[in-house]
Amino acid sequence: MFDRTSFLKANTLLAGLSTDIVSDLASRMREVRASAGEVIFSEGEPGDAAYFIVEGTLFVEKDGIRIVEMSAGDCVGEFALIDEGPRSATAIAKTDVLLLEWRHAEFERALTLGSSVAKGIFQHLISKLRRDVSLQVSAGLERERWQQDLKRAHEIQMAMLPQGDLLIEHAEISGYCKPAADVGGDYHDYVEIGTDATGVILADVTGHGFYAGLLVAMAKSCLHTQAKIDASPAAVMAAMNWTVFHSVQTGLLMSGCYVRLEHKARTLSYTNAGHPFPFLYHRATDCMDRLESTDLLLGIPGFEDMAFSARERQWEPGDLLVLFSDGIHEALSADDEEFGEERLERVILEAKDEQPREVRDRILHAVAEHSRGVAPADDVTVVVAKAR
Repeated sequence: MFDRTSFLKANTLLAGLSTDIVSDLASRMREVRASAGEVIFSEGEPGDAAYFIVEGTLFVEKDGIRIVEMSAGDCVGEFALIDEGPRSATAIAKTDVLLLEWRHAEFERALTLGSSVAKGIFQHLISKLRRDVSLQVSAGLERERWQQDLKRAHEIQMAMLPQGDLLIEHAEISGYCKPAADVGGDYHDYVEIGTDATGVILADVTGHGFYAGLLVAMAKSCLHTQAKIDASPAAVMAAMNWTVFHSVQTGLLMSGCYVRLEHKARTLSYTNAGHPFPFLYHRATDCMDRLESTDLLLGIPGFEDMAFSARERQWEPGDLLVLFSDGIHEALSADDEEFGEERLERVILEAKDEQPREVRDRILHAVAEHSRGVAPADDVTVVVAKAR
């Protein structure tokens, strides 16, 4: 059994009171025990008590951000002693804790016993205010540095994507990518393979943020390196799979479709690793085809050495290839209705005679109209290629 009176006398709030008065206050305080992870009080709820920490450690957080850690001898929630206003933060036990609860009514009673309590709490709050100002300044500087880092990461990521349309003798390609967050997980690219072929890829990392963006950079490096060695779809996807599996953060996966356009042979070959099926419009037959999945997602544990397969299609003048990410067909309207692949197919058919950039823009406009007023929840990426 600890000595409540000695414990409380050591606190700046009550240090100026006589031992008898502190002993009387101590007898009126209720012991509160909380287990690790238990909430002591929550932000926004009415405040009617402060808590002296006798044993253990707790932390205070605001808007889900941990502000400060407090331990034995500290007092938390003391603003409630003054105005009983809503709690400005949440207190959560980090370890098992033992607290003494000092209720607002008992605080007001203590004020009638002399000016020492008022002076003590004034000094305590001034000290806490100084500390909070210092913490806010430090947190503000850290947030500013983080925002600057995200801005630079966004600029670097966007610079890694194609900076314009690709126009060559037998094909024209146009792409667009808009991350839902500062740093996204979508990646599209084109790589010329000799004089007779072009590789086109669209990949989607699970999630957004720094690690997803870093994996996009690794994927780009992998593609351009592998294209110099063996640019066949199966070889490219095998290399990408190995890269994703050995990425900087365990658990990241990637879907992707890589298409090799053979301009003189008038064929295309592709490997689709769990990615939304691209649309392939054949001009000669006026029919729509889909490049269905051939293999599993990239980066799945236990499948790092998986052999990939490829399929072949005709690629004649006027044929249109449209690759897209989840952010296109899963875009929601204000009524929570998805844009859907049927709408996407209709837009493509309506624009089949136009050039890739116009087809791309028609798709983006249709998605924007559908989701008017609803912020995108995922990266929006589309690539359109047309045979000439």
